[in-house]
Amino acid sequence: MVETTRNPNWTRDELLVALDYYLENRDDYFSPTGKGVLELTARIGLVAKALGLTGSDTLRNAAGVSMKLLNFRSHDPEFETAGLTRGNKLEKVVWQEYADRPAELRKVVATILNTCANCVTEDAPVLQDDDEPEAQEGRLLSRLHRYRERDRSITKRKKASFINKHGRLFCEACYFDFTKVYGERGDGFMECHHTKPVSEIEKGQTTTLADLVLLCANCHRMVHSARPWWSMDQLRAALKKPT
Repeated sequence: MVETTRNPNWTRDELLVALDYYLENRDDYFSPTGKGVLELTARIGLVAKALGLTGSDTLRNAAGVSMKLLNFRSHDPEFETAGLTRGNKLEKVVWQEYADRPAELRKVVATILNTCANCVTEDAPVLQDDDEPEAQEGRLLSRLHRYRERDRSITKRKKASFINKHGRLFCEACYFDFTKVYGERGDGFMECHHTKPVSEIEKGQTTTLADLVLLCANCHRMVHSARPWWSMDQLRAALKKPT
């Protein structure tokens, strides 16, 4: 008996790319043989490849992409009696998050696709998963965000600049000081957080020290512990709440 390979569930990244196309082509029939759907299928295939997804020969084919677009139509108030009723919960979540923010979605999708293009180059960063929830922008941009946060050179410069200004390192949210608590063992220990989402960074734009804040491990973990990720204002507001 020949075992069949089951295709993985659609990822947030792929659904964002599909939703962007849907919102730009609401009145399309989404034929699997149509030029637009075929081009979209190719783009989604690049995303799947960048994410390392594997499956059968039908992985993200035009027929499947067409069905996903029609699934979105079932959530569209402009087509209350149209579309396919089947689908998964993530489609509804993505629709609720971005259907009313097409310009923002377009920027996110452009960054996702640009990241995919860079993933196939020899000098591309190794973007690995960890156990933190992905951002609203999807898994690829979550990986890239954390890759940038772990850039030792700019982290070193940020810490040096902070010490030059304040005389010591401390969390910019809760003011925890590792050296004060742990002595020499905690000297120089602090994590670096990028306040600007990857999707808002223009192509070729470099990270500046102003884009970074220093956080203790606890505060940094709370920023990334659930979706959507907290802003610094939200983090500080949570710390001020009475227990």
